[in-house]
Amino acid sequence: MEQPKLSVILLSGELEKLQAGCLVSSVASMSGMEVNVFVTMEALKAFRKDVISAREFKTAGEVGREMLNKNVDLFYQLLENAKDMGNLKVYGCAMAMDLMEWKKEDLIDIFDDVIGVTAFLGKAAGSQVIVM
Repeated sequence: MEQPKLSVILLSGELEKLQAGCLVSSVASMSGMEVNVFVTMEALKAFRKDVISAREFKTAGEVGREMLNKNVDLFYQLLENAKDMGNLKVYGCAMAMDLMEWKKEDLIDIFDDVIGVTAFLGKAAGSQVIVM
């Protein structure tokens, strides 16, 4: 029997949506699912080293502000843990990277590759897809 697959597309830069998408991804991965995460559009900025070190995340409301005020594992830490303990891959969007003139080195060291949508759709084939 084939391993169940989940593909998560992170496109919002809001902390709450990033957190929810990464939490679902990490739990799925640690539960035995193969998980592919595609980070694109505004979500990509939140994975920049400078944004993470400054904790300059866009929040939608009270829950996001409390996540920053309290010592909780944030979205990128959830993915790091899942990569260590499960079958999870993270991909950056080549088009958004080109558009913003960012390099892979500008991002935290969590990305397996920078790929286009066509390549990601190939990896996502046969999986349940969630867009955040």
